[in-house]
Amino acid sequence: HGPHTSHDVVLEEDIDPPFKPRIVTVQKNKSVTDQYELLEFLGRGKFGEVKKCRERSTKHLLAAKFLQINRETDRTEAFNEIEIMKALQHPRLLQLYDAFETKSDICLIMELITGGELFERVIDEDFILTERLCELYMMQICEGVNFMHSCNIIHLDMKVVEFIFCFIFEVY
Repeated sequence: HGPHTSHDVVLEEDIDPPFKPRIVTVQKNKSVTDQYELLEFLGRGKFGEVKKCRERSTKHLLAAKFLQINRETDRTEAFNEIEIMKALQHPRLLQLYDAFETKSDICLIMELITGGELFERVIDEDFILTERLCELYMMQICEGVNFMHSCNIIHLDMKVVEFIFCFIFEVY
């Protein structure tokens, strides 16, 4: 494999979305594992952990984000996140697929994005970041942010590590 260039990039708008937009209703006191098979651990954040999962009926691969509920404010914040994600149905933004609530946690079933972080990609010594790629990446980021703003939603803590790719490309 040689260095990656902008000629190797498939624009993400050329990729079909993983699922059609859905109306998500939080399922109360139902087990996530009745509808989803939990697979490998993907990561841990400040409020919970994320696992890969597979919907039993469709075999869709998705991500299950488990938010621990220790206080009532945790529950309120989780429901705020769900409402925001429901409002933000756009191809440049992470999509919500399903949601579950129990006494101890709230689980968000979301689009699985496996292409890696923008930051990791641009610091990879085998990756050639061209001016054209910068233009494409910035255009796609701005499309997502512009849509958020058009819905009167702002992101207060945007960082380069939060931008992720839908796919990994290989050069042969």
